[in-house]
Amino acid sequence: MKQAFVFLSIILFATSALALESPWEQKLPFKSATINYDVSGMMSGSKTIFVKDYGRTSAEYKETALKIFGMKQEQKEFILTTPDWEYTADLVANTGTKNASMEKYLTLEFNQLSRSDQKKVIKNAEEQGVSMLEGMEGSLEKNAKKILGYSCDKATIMGTVVYTINGTSLPLKTESSTLRMKYNEVATSINKGRVDDSKFELPSNINFKYDAGTDEQIHAQAKMIIQQLVSGQTANVSATAKPGQKGASANEAQQNQLTPEQNQQLQGLMKMFGGQGD
Repeated sequence: MKQAFVFLSIILFATSALALESPWEQKLPFKSATINYDVSGMMSGSKTIFVKDYGRTSAEYKETALKIFGMKQEQKEFILTTPDWEYTADLVANTGTKNASMEKYLTLEFNQLSRSDQKKVIKNAEEQGVSMLEGMEGSLEKNAKKILGYSCDKATIMGTVVYTINGTSLPLKTESSTLRMKYNEVATSINKGRVDDSKFELPSNINFKYDAGTDEQIHAQAKMIIQQLVSGQTANVSATAKPGQKGASANEAQQNQLTPEQNQQLQGLMKMFGGQGD
């Protein structure tokens, strides 16, 4: 994975009084939709996100040009997210990776707990959430702004501001200014309605590489997080470099801070800290 920071989804939604559902299950306010974005700044171009099943499955297509130090590089990316997996592809180099979803293992471990321990996890995570965000010099403002008719929560952290639909991790606006480099994504339209199944198909010409060892690490980390939340310990949020990387150049750091994965993880903070809408 190319992201510079990994924010683990550990802060929970409010749950039903009748049943303790998985805290990582969330629903968008529409069953399926096509969301179009304009991309500007250091990278310029467009992005489209297709969602179905109220957001449990999404496909992101992004075409941009990276402008840095007078050079221009075309980029085409594809990300398919399912309840169990995330597939990321470089459509220029025709390479891709397949990674297990952290939410899958968090939900698995949560569902194996007794009802009393599930309540402990929810209580402890809610209490830790805001202080953890503040500890990373971040802030959260619920229902801060309306975008395309949807009330959005505003999360600010590490030079990046993300507006997501209230109580979800779907971004409608992202503003980032890191190391004097700007990056912006703004949703220009949301077209509700059925999305053709072909939009969620993997590119047939790409072999998505899967690392079983990474999968095991993700599962182990999810298990540790749940155990810490049951016991009341502060759940671990790690900042990690790429495997085998001891340090990064300034250019690499700039690019890492602008990857789709980082934005997705920051959007995950909204899921973590935002809870469901009032």
